[in-house]
Amino acid sequence: MTKSFAFPVILMLLLGSMAGCKVSKQELTAEQTKAVTDTVNLLMDRVTQYADKLNIDSSFQWLSQDSAAIFMTGGLPYSHKEFLSQVKSMWGPVKRQDFNFVHSQVKVLSADAAIWIAYGKTKVVSLADEVTELFLCETFVWQRSSEGWKIIHFHESILSLPSSTERALVEAALGKLAKELESKEPKPADIPVILTNYLKKYPVIYGATLAFAPAVAEGKNQLAAPYVCRNGNGYRQVDLLSSYDYTLSEWYSVPVTGKVPCWSNPYFDDGGGGVVMVTYSIPLCRKDGSLIGVLTSDLELK
Repeated sequence: MTKSFAFPVILMLLLGSMAGCKVSKQELTAEQTKAVTDTVNLLMDRVTQYADKLNIDSSFQWLSQDSAAIFMTGGLPYSHKEFLSQVKSMWGPVKRQDFNFVHSQVKVLSADAAIWIAYGKTKVVSLADEVTELFLCETFVWQRSSEGWKIIHFHESILSLPSSTERALVEAALGKLAKELESKEPKPADIPVILTNYLKKYPVIYGATLAFAPAVAEGKNQLAAPYVCRNGNGYRQVDLLSSYDYTLSEWYSVPVTGKVPCWSNPYFDDGGGGVVMVTYSIPLCRKDGSLIGVLTSDLELK
């Protein structure tokens, strides 16, 4: 359940095949790299601001009209004209949207080419006032030409975040289990069976763990975090301790520091379940206030 996002290396290879894109390896100074980075970030700020306002023409005014340029959303490739038509159909039923990118970065390839990559959340409100939260991974490939900076490739992946109903179900279910475990002072060996039965009872939940607080034994810190997740029609057990130091992860450290339950940001779980997910965490404490550990439930994003 470690937080990880691997940005696709294949995008680097796409540059060489895009029409009009002739990127040569250049040694840039720090000042040149910063200038390109600042320019691309400024352009992306404008793209995002226009997108928040549902202004299609302004938001995508920098799209290249080269016949070989590819713009992808929903897993399908589109030409310039097809892409604008697709966006219009997607944004037609929308009253407003609000982008909140958790992370973004610019990879400078040369003085005239760069890639902007980001992931984050957006809240979409329909004309009927229905609210949907989405998780986005976006890649914009920018190239400078005689006409200025243009987007020669765009790739967007969209996953739905849990609904308020799903979040409420998880919060209630995990809260009930937390009260049961706090009174039992569970041991690591007891947890796999408990969590497997928990997942059987709540099919919407993908995985769960009780990550124990560090305990000193024989002069050494002892850690344990048995994790159980779905595996086809069955269940799979993973020892998170063998993958990484879970005490440094957001889903563990934030509820421990704040001493309250919380939801994590979306992340790819490369240490446990192997899917994109969000995690709800509850700190378990003894009557004297000392920490037993952090109990979690994961919802897979699809």
